[in-house]
Amino acid sequence: MTNKGNSSVRLITWGAAVQSVKVPNDKGIFGDVVLGYDTIEGTFPVVTVFVNVSRFLYFGNIIGCLTNHVSSDINVVNTNACGYRSIDNYTKGDVRAFDDVNWESCIVGKQVVMSNLSYANVEGWRGKMLTQVKFAWTDENQLHVNIRASSTEPTPVNITTRCLFNLAGHGTGASELRNHVVTVNAGRWTFMDVRDKIPTGAIRSVDSTIYDLRFPTQLTKQRLRQVPGGGYDHNLCVNAPSCWCYRFHARLLHPGSGRFMEVYSNQPGLHIYTGNDFPEPGQSHLPDIKDCCWGECGDRTNSNESLPETVVKREKETPGKDGILYRRHGGLMLSPQNYPNAVNTPGFPSCILYPGKVYAHDMTYKFGVLRKI
Repeated sequence: MTNKGNSSVRLITWGAAVQSVKVPNDKGIFGDVVLGYDTIEGTFPVVTVFVNVSRFLYFGNIIGCLTNHVSSDINVVNTNACGYRSIDNYTKGDVRAFDDVNWESCIVGKQVVMSNLSYANVEGWRGKMLTQVKFAWTDENQLHVNIRASSTEPTPVNITTRCLFNLAGHGTGASELRNHVVTVNAGRWTFMDVRDKIPTGAIRSVDSTIYDLRFPTQLTKQRLRQVPGGGYDHNLCVNAPSCWCYRFHARLLHPGSGRFMEVYSNQPGLHIYTGNDFPEPGQSHLPDIKDCCWGECGDRTNSNESLPETVVKREKETPGKDGILYRRHGGLMLSPQNYPNAVNTPGFPSCILYPGKVYAHDMTYKFGVLRKI
């Protein structure tokens, strides 16, 4: 999709993914600001395997039907768990989540519409579920993503897109990401155990913590080292008079290029992630063991002693776009979502989609340039 200013968004049907977003900097030079792959082989989930720990890295995919970290003891009245991504289910091959399928697609006017039908008892679902994602790219450099879903049985649903951004250019790495300035409209966060990233059910204020991003904050190396886990991988609770109203979520700025991005959505949470699971040259231990402070940043469940030092066993790295090998802290994700593990957590916004109801997630990524006076 190309607008009148020659800015463009490229989509692929595998995983209903955003493959590239090309927008100009303050000098009018276009650059691709989304991490990803040039070939279909690269779009398959990248697995980083540690002893007893497995992590998936996604690039622009639609993730669902239950995104983010969910405990295994899902409890839903009159329904089985849907096909959320877990390493056990993935390796056994009995669940195919949304990023693992080729979506049907069509062009409707200036929009691209992709759809996927999940059959009952085939992909981890008890009932059938129809999901539709509509992408629109405006002349004002706004990417609108509208997600709709319906199901024949009660189903936990939390669908979003997983785009990793670097406004200096997708291949500029951690050195440029550390120059980015982020602002998030969130005064609370879902407290979690850093070992499994699953919320405990407590919601805490960001006051006087490393999670307070309400004012413009530079993502320096020192700041990321202070975050339990070696970088952000957290859900922040977006401020709003109603948890389901459409509002401003976050703003990301790269002063060097002048590019900025704003995020809007009707979801109650925002997942901020700084690419902590990418490989780091010369590192042979789990990245969140030695490279951060523990116990002084608000995560009291963190413990250096509770996580063993283990040698990393990595799959062969697949080069990203332009043959670039992405490294740790090379990109930032700002993904609107419901709270993680809401299906198991009383007090969190409900994520159950009942027959006859329609799941609706509307989000916008707005790109722009700061003009020099």
